[in-house]
Amino acid sequence: MAAHSESRSFEVFRELGSFSGNEKVLDSGCGPGLVSLYLAEFVGEINGVDLTPAMVKLAAENASKSGIMNASFLQGNMTFLPFPSGHFDVAVSRYAFHHLEHPAAAFAEMIRVTRCGGKVIVVDVTPEAQKRNAYDCFERLRDPSHTSALTLEELSLLGEEHNLKKPDVIEFGLEVDVQNLIASSFPEEVSRENLVQMLADDLRSDNLSFKVKNEDGSLTMTFPVTAVAWRLS
Repeated sequence: MAAHSESRSFEVFRELGSFSGNEKVLDSGCGPGLVSLYLAEFVGEINGVDLTPAMVKLAAENASKSGIMNASFLQGNMTFLPFPSGHFDVAVSRYAFHHLEHPAAAFAEMIRVTRCGGKVIVVDVTPEAQKRNAYDCFERLRDPSHTSALTLEELSLLGEEHNLKKPDVIEFGLEVDVQNLIASSFPEEVSRENLVQMLADDLRSDNLSFKVKNEDGSLTMTFPVTAVAWRLS
């Protein structure tokens, strides 16, 4: 699995979405609207939804500053989306599922609000199955909002529960500098120094599924990421 820049996690939506330029798109769990603002150039209209009012406000401000007119944002719960059934051509979500208590419910809602023939695309971290518990333990220490990451198999199986056909899958890695990542984290139970040491200790064993590397004295780690796209029939 090769590592890529952060831009890869945006580009996969275009690859899997094959947008014509007229689609009405949902960005579920939009955060500050990064995916919405990226996709706005390639679709007709995009609506972002996030549970946190501050994020909705920030997303709207970012759109305004960028002069983007076809993106709008509102507060809402991913498991109870404020839209009628079949309202969208495509529903997307990026890096939100590992923060959810009930990702299957959020996925079901994305399906509900997407029309027949449309697409649902989810991008999220997917640690190796045998390392998932250790991965989750570390990520909860680094980011208390983390709940649990789905494995690639679990993420793919979400569609089977709704009788969807085999999805298209793109796997990639997001390589980051350890010091920069930990500096921007807000751990509550351990210190940032503890987190860095945990990653340094994992350099050879890779028990955390991060493929930690030491390059000229600087630690890097790679988040395992998968993009999965289902077409609704």
